This record gives sequence, structure tokens and C-alpha cells, in this order.
Amino acid sequence: MKPTNLAEYKDAARDWAQQRLADRDTVILDLESTGILREDPETEIAQICITNAKGRPLFSMLLKPSQPMGEKVISIHKIANEDVINQPIFPQVAKMIAFVLKDKHVVSYNADFDWALLMHMFKKYKIEVPKVAGISCAMDRYSEWCGEWSERKQGWKWQKLPNFLGLDSHDAQNDCLNTLRTMEKMAGAFDEEALSAEDIDLNF
Repeated sequence: MKPTNLAEYKDAARDWAQQRLADRDTVILDLESTGILREDPETEIAQICITNAKGRPLFSMLLKPSQPMGEKVISIHKIANEDVINQPIFPQVAKMIAFVLKDKHVVSYNADFDWALLMHMFKKYKIEVPKVAGISCAMDRYSEWCGEWSERKQGWKWQKLPNFLGLDSHDAQNDCLNTLRTMEKMAGAFDEEALSAEDIDLNF
């Protein structure tokens, strides 16, 4: 049954976005992968990006998965096997990732995918998982903010990550930046209609 107090959900999502953007310990995490973990237990990370709440990259790189990627997933994120052949494997950078995430509040647009896969990787290679301050799913909050109800799932309709910046989607760094813009939109920190190419500063 659709809630009647829609304004309360939108206000709560706005308050969450304002809090996260104001917290210097907030980081944004996005991953590109070799597949979907629930469908393939051998799924690994092909690209990872972590930015701060200002969009500055704290850790960003391609990773070499344990197995070659299939054409279907390559067609989505455009990362070819040739692009990752000389990149490090996850165990070589896991401690650096854990260091960057230590004591941070991690926001992912789809935490059920990104955070779950990252934790899977740490456990798969028997490496101590990062000690973080908290985890949030921006898609859940944005779906509440949009207020579209799904009768089928009896919950808020999941919203696709908006591409406010006009950058290539399914690129970890670009998706981090668009997640930040989505949070800023919820927080009332920018006017989508006024956004133009001149407003975008990609010089980090």
C-alpha cells in the first residue's frame, strides 16, 4: 500500500543527502564488474573508484579479474580484456582500498551490488575487510525522494542513476560523480535545469 506521508520520505531523503555531503568522512564508491554476483559466483571487479564528497578521486584504477570477461559485460562498461591484462589483481591493492575506506561512511548508488561485491572480494581472498563508519545506498534514498510507488514490489520504484553530467555511464569515476550530483539534487544544492557545460569542473 502506497504511503500517504510522501513529504516525510522526501524530507528524510533530503536530510540524508545534506548530512552525507556535509560529512568530510563521506566517500562515494562505484565498481564495474565481470558480471552479477548472484548469477555468477566468480564475478570480480574490473574497475573501482572511490571519491570524496567533493568528487576528488581518492582511489581509482582498473583491475585484472581472475578470468577473462565475456562480450556481454564488455558491451556494457566498454572495458576490454586487453585494457586490464597488465593491471594489478585485487589482492595486490586490497589493503590500499581498506586504508582509503577506513572509518569512512561509504555511499554507493547501488550498495546491494557495489558493497556486496567488494566484501565478497575481500572474503574470497581471505583479506581483512575494511572497518568503515557506515554504508548507505543512494539509490534507495533517491527512490524515496522521487516518490514513485511500485505496486508490483510494494515499495518505491528503483530509479536509474541520472546522468546529469553527460559523461559515459558504466565508468566507475563518472558514476561516482553522477551519484554526487544526485545527492546534491536531493539536498537542494543545485538546479538541474541551470546545469551547463560551463558549470562542470573536472579539474581535480
